[in-house]
Amino acid sequence: MMSQFPLAPSLAGPVGAPSGKPVGRRWPLLVKLAVTVVVLGALAAGADWPGILARLSAADPLLFAAGFAVKALTLPFASQRWRAVGRAAGFRLTRWTAFRLQMASGFLGQVLPGSVGADLLRGWFTWRLGHPAGPVMLALLVDRLMALLGVVLIGLAGLPHLAAVAPPAVAGTVLAGALVLAVAMGLLLLAGRIPRDRLPIPKRLRDGAPVRTAWGAVAQLRAMAGTPAAWAALGHSVAVHLATIAATILFARSVGLPLGWLDGLAIVPAAIVAAALPVSLGGWGVREGAMVAGFALLGFDADAALLVSLLIGLSIAVLSLPGGLFWLLLRNETSSLPDPVAPDPVQPGIAAPAALSTDSSR
Repeated sequence: MMSQFPLAPSLAGPVGAPSGKPVGRRWPLLVKLAVTVVVLGALAAGADWPGILARLSAADPLLFAAGFAVKALTLPFASQRWRAVGRAAGFRLTRWTAFRLQMASGFLGQVLPGSVGADLLRGWFTWRLGHPAGPVMLALLVDRLMALLGVVLIGLAGLPHLAAVAPPAVAGTVLAGALVLAVAMGLLLLAGRIPRDRLPIPKRLRDGAPVRTAWGAVAQLRAMAGTPAAWAALGHSVAVHLATIAATILFARSVGLPLGWLDGLAIVPAAIVAAALPVSLGGWGVREGAMVAGFALLGFDADAALLVSLLIGLSIAVLSLPGGLFWLLLRNETSSLPDPVAPDPVQPGIAAPAALSTDSSR
């Protein structure tokens, strides 16, 4: 069973920022807003909107509906990933509870991207439902790692086709990034085998709270790495990304672009990673820029690529709307529950990971 960690401030307070939030804490939101507006504005300024609207009006309704339906599959897959990482971390959720948490966090991640990260909101509600704070925060970290591993594996599968259509530097960058991630994770898992009291650093640092916290988290990650639940989480992560790629292909074909599976495997993973970077609101702007650049490598029209990316973004927003009801229901449910008891504060803890994305497909 997982060891207990102290309650983190990010899970200890109510959802949402206080009204008197310092101005300095608004800067991340302002920067994200600026990036989103600038990138979308640049793409919109160079787009042929009459041509885009003509493509949209002539879209195949069956393929369009199929793309929307396949994109909707990312929601149960993502919720099952959260359920699996929770099991690996030491707490259990029902399928329905995991789905409710996913929907609520996805909704708030779309409408309040500057103050409430989708991941942290999901963790907060999970904690409020009575699950230990330490394992919940560890599960947040592992959930993000699994999402990243899943997209890297798919990107490697599409690398041969990317190498055939893109300049060598592009394919080389993807391969180098995958290798760096693999080496970093390997070193992390190997480091977990070293007892803390044998670390080659001064004893004062070894016994300090930061090192105890970090080494406890590394040991927990290593213990989780080979569990069936962790492998299940990775499988759900791959399924999430494959559903996003399939939806992109269907949306593209609905507006007349003959995008194939190899094309999707080659270019969509980069757009997923770009949208996951915490530099814009909900991935808007950077996702569209990455998609337009990727489609250009394949020789497709930039306006059509922009349309396909906007369809993906709009599908995410529409699918997130029902999460508002789940959020309200969870608020009412958790407000009637007693506050979870914080573990012994002298025990080591881990910091909650920052949310990288508000899209449930990552």
